[in-house]
Amino acid sequence: MAHQMSSGSAQDRSRRLVMPYSDEAEQSVLGSALYNKEYLANAVAELKVTDFYVQRNQVVFTAILDLVSRQEPVDILTVTDRLEIKEELAAAGGAEYVISLPDKTPIMQNQAHYIKVVRQHAQRRALILALRKIIDLAYTSGEDVEDLINLAADRIYNIRESRDLSGFSILGDVLNRKINELHELAQGKRPKLIQTGYPSIDRILGGLRPGGLYILAARPGIGKTSLALNIAHLAAKREESHVGIFSLEMSKEEVGMRILVGQSQIPADRMEKLKVKDDDWEEISKALITLYTKPIYIDDRSATNVVEMQARCRQLQIKDRLDFVIVDYLQLMSSGGRTSRSENRQQEIAEISRMLKIMAKELEVPVLALSQLSRESERRSNRRPMLIDLRESGAIEQDADVVMFLHDENANTDEPRPDVYEIELIIAKNRHGATGSVHLAWKPVLTSFFDTTEIPPPEEAPL
Repeated sequence: MAHQMSSGSAQDRSRRLVMPYSDEAEQSVLGSALYNKEYLANAVAELKVTDFYVQRNQVVFTAILDLVSRQEPVDILTVTDRLEIKEELAAAGGAEYVISLPDKTPIMQNQAHYIKVVRQHAQRRALILALRKIIDLAYTSGEDVEDLINLAADRIYNIRESRDLSGFSILGDVLNRKINELHELAQGKRPKLIQTGYPSIDRILGGLRPGGLYILAARPGIGKTSLALNIAHLAAKREESHVGIFSLEMSKEEVGMRILVGQSQIPADRMEKLKVKDDDWEEISKALITLYTKPIYIDDRSATNVVEMQARCRQLQIKDRLDFVIVDYLQLMSSGGRTSRSENRQQEIAEISRMLKIMAKELEVPVLALSQLSRESERRSNRRPMLIDLRESGAIEQDADVVMFLHDENANTDEPRPDVYEIELIIAKNRHGATGSVHLAWKPVLTSFFDTTEIPPPEEAPL
């Protein structure tokens, strides 16, 4: 009981605190907006009425927006006149207050700082109100705790996204950054692109770009998870790339074993059936030593949504480093929104793909997300997958920088398959270059893909 009283007291105390705001910063923004067109444009572009906390400042800014929308001049006289017409001059503090606003701006050239102060206080208030609602629900409702956590994460994410003010960049600055990047590459500095480790793929894609969303799709059983893990393994082994893997279907141990099989070249079923030879143990030991320090991080929590993924990735970036993220797979995710269970699944997948793209841009790393294909691709006479086959949402195609399909034209035949056979990787969309297809050698017993120039020898039967 004492604990409940303490919690209740803390809740009451939080409600008595004054919301964060700065009347001086709000006045400075309004005063500068009334001063000239440049400062007016900045304020209108970057602030909303609700960013102002003081009521009279909200009323004045609303009048300014009214004049802008009517394409009328904005100054002390026109704003005062507009407020009189709307019978809101008293609510705006009177004509004296409006006239005094430019004089309340200490230095006009510091307007960007005043806007930032107003915006940050508005974000703090939004955060307080969002979390206060969560606190109330935690105290009073019978909601599932997981739903409350998802709701809190979703609201925080929306606050962040709603304040994306990157806006325009001048062409000269954009090109200057790109030329500097190319110059660094020409000087032999470490490339920013993550190489897949497959020369035939890298020749088309050039590597995986920071901020890019890459979709790898296939029907079940074709090998999309294996290819993604092969790429992760090669990126960590050859480039020391720090890779984060979100496995929503397999456990950490299963993911780890697949990577171990690829490194040791000892088939998984031989290990599981205890048919490992003496020489095999030596190879497994060498593989373990090689993999032990490789920067591959695995998260297998099945209920993970994009908001939580981004938070965990950000933690990893702060503690160490992060170069590349893999998500297996998209259709097992939820957006984290409160209504996601009842909404149309297509809408939710669209939201997830959009959030994954935003995550890639904010973390400045490539994100490789695996996706299922719809069953329609199996019903056509020509079963080669196309962009329309992406399951549950065309928004995946829209958000992705690159869309790739794994295709095995003999997947549904009953004929025996060789130890190693070819699977086609179709690059159906490439925002930064050419499309086309390459053939990879697939060795199922090792869950490994190889470039066709590196096809491994046939597997010997175990003793």
